[in-house]
Amino acid sequence: MLSRQKVRSPKNRPHDCKLATVRGRRQFVRVTQYLPLSIFRLAKRLAKPAVALLFSITSLSSGQAADLPPRSERFPELLKQLHAHIERVDQRADALKAPEFPEGKDWFNSPPLSFSKQLAGKIVVLDFWTYCCINCIHILPDLVELEERYAGYPVAFVGVHSAKFENEKVSANIRDAVLRYEIAHPVVNDDEMRMWREVGVRSWPSLAVVGPKGNLMLLVSGEGNKEVLDACITAALEFYPKELFRHDPVPMSPEKDKAVVSSPLRYPGKLAIDAKAGLLYISDSNNHRIVVTDLDGKFIETIGTGRIGLIDGAYDKARFFRLQGMALHNEKLYVADAENHALRVVDTKAKTVTTLVGNGTQGRDYNGGRGGRKQVISTPWDVYVEADKVFIAMAGTHQIWVYDLEKKIAHNFSGNGSEQNLNHPDPFQAAWAQPSGLSVGAGELFIADSESSTVRAIHLETGATRTIAGGEDARPRNLFAFGDIDGIGEKARMQHVLGVQWWEKEKKVIVADTYNHRLKLLDPKANEVKRWVGSGKPGLKDGKALEAQFSEPSGFALGPDAKTLYVADTNNHVIRVVDLASLEVRTLKLTGVPSAQEPIAPRSVRLADLPGTPTVRTEPLRLAKGKAGALTLSLKLPSGHKYTEAAGSRWQVIADEDSPVSIDEAKASGALTGSGSISIPVQMREGAKEGLVRVEAIAYFCRDEGACQVSSVLFEIPVALGQAAEKPVELKHTFNSQVAQFGLPSGQGDN
Repeated sequence: MLSRQKVRSPKNRPHDCKLATVRGRRQFVRVTQYLPLSIFRLAKRLAKPAVALLFSITSLSSGQAADLPPRSERFPELLKQLHAHIERVDQRADALKAPEFPEGKDWFNSPPLSFSKQLAGKIVVLDFWTYCCINCIHILPDLVELEERYAGYPVAFVGVHSAKFENEKVSANIRDAVLRYEIAHPVVNDDEMRMWREVGVRSWPSLAVVGPKGNLMLLVSGEGNKEVLDACITAALEFYPKELFRHDPVPMSPEKDKAVVSSPLRYPGKLAIDAKAGLLYISDSNNHRIVVTDLDGKFIETIGTGRIGLIDGAYDKARFFRLQGMALHNEKLYVADAENHALRVVDTKAKTVTTLVGNGTQGRDYNGGRGGRKQVISTPWDVYVEADKVFIAMAGTHQIWVYDLEKKIAHNFSGNGSEQNLNHPDPFQAAWAQPSGLSVGAGELFIADSESSTVRAIHLETGATRTIAGGEDARPRNLFAFGDIDGIGEKARMQHVLGVQWWEKEKKVIVADTYNHRLKLLDPKANEVKRWVGSGKPGLKDGKALEAQFSEPSGFALGPDAKTLYVADTNNHVIRVVDLASLEVRTLKLTGVPSAQEPIAPRSVRLADLPGTPTVRTEPLRLAKGKAGALTLSLKLPSGHKYTEAAGSRWQVIADEDSPVSIDEAKASGALTGSGSISIPVQMREGAKEGLVRVEAIAYFCRDEGACQVSSVLFEIPVALGQAAEKPVELKHTFNSQVAQFGLPSGQGDN
């Protein structure tokens, strides 16, 4: 086995950015990280020579927002920088108008939007992304945090989907990605990349901030820009006059409310089989659990609660977060817990889950050498166990790692951390491009290298790497050599492969050519890949070989005696079975599999934190042990007002994991429609005696003549164990008809 070697952080690591230009009348220079000094520039090419706007670092005290992660000590400096920056940029706001969204494009979560209409008078964050990109997925939690921080303010977020692969231009596939990653803000399918070109974007992900005048204010690329965006939004809210902002909400039409899925699975990613016990393990990725069935699909048990989290313990207590690959070895199931950035192990005898590596935060370590929660990792996508080693496809750092089962440490095995299709005799000089699938055979570790659309391999004795099929060896940075072509070596073309499976009997590798919706067969000796199963068109159709249809298949498991192949047909939310003799494809009928629990509620994060929100303290609610009580929510609008349709007026119970009460998750939040009072059943948790429950509501409403406003309220309800109350505690409130005055969501004053 190869010894470890330190790898320098790659030059194109995710938080670095490149020059971006806009042809014609304007030019942007992106934010670039110079540590410890950060300088932000925005140059504009007009009739006059380009002007660079520079500003220096100074200090400013900061505040923190309740219920959200604290800002760093660096934030006040960034805020002052962005104040000066916006003041200068605003002098040429007319010349820096954001381009309008192209007409005739498909929108998700909302009707088509415009800077001159629905987004006028708002600060708008544009997220240029493509759903194959792991770095784009990494910044989604940052956007969620910012959306929560600025809820109720004239701030909007819009995703501009700018596809890399042909398959990603298809609106149905983008909709699946919006649902899979639970994106709540509007998204437009900019399949011709018109906004991308007009704004001057050069890489994924990129984020632009547009001011309330429709003026471009900032463009940043890569990961790690959350605080820059936060400071820019806050600075803009402070800089521009209040009367310039519009409070009417962005019209919404959430895709999750339209989704109809009959399967109990949600975007299953990978599979594993215990041939001896006759068990199938399904990585039920978007339900955050492992489903265990027999090989005929009969339900056995679930591993994990189905709620998001990084919690060890018994099957009914453990939590995962969009887990992916699994590998069974000596009655232990090793799990790539992708969005927890962790390696987990399931003891199938003791029926427990334990974290081996990772602490739930995304790591920037390119070398490793530690174990447990001290060793941070980044988005592991697949695992494979060979002897005493667990190989890990570390998609987040574009590397292959290994976990030593004896030494209990994890470290880099191959890859310098840059995103390339680069081979080298020295494994630490090689480079990978979002490796996503692993399998071992004939002395090699086969890798589905998704962003290069190749199948590659590492020789397990020497560590030397090679590309078997796809890509372009002479141009390792070319990650656009994709298509759907049978062939040998570089003449073959695939599209974002996510899975590989060694087939010992045939000495071949089965490939999940995911974005071509096919399974292909690869001969690693001849370097030849051929179409094998699947028509190449997305769909759900059983049949023989090329007649069958899949929708982004992602993972495999060989059945007993290698007579069948089980396939995770991800976007169809089902498991397919291929008879390896006849190539007949059927859909596995799952029986008895329970629906997953909804994401945990009550929520611990506020819907909004509007300044001036009244806090209403109610009488105590007394609950008898083991018996339910109730709250009654009665909210009214001012006379002459009505709820704004599709604006998202909502209420929710706010409570964390330590809340003294338990609440039916289906009844812990909901929409405000004005249709009457709302009953909220609550019950004291086992062992709890007293505590506080909060209920909040935010309402968007308009006068009959059209002027729209936003208002909110927070109720605090003491609860205690005792003799049950005879009637529910009433939560009554009439929303204020005055337009909400917003200040800093950070709680800062004019210091």
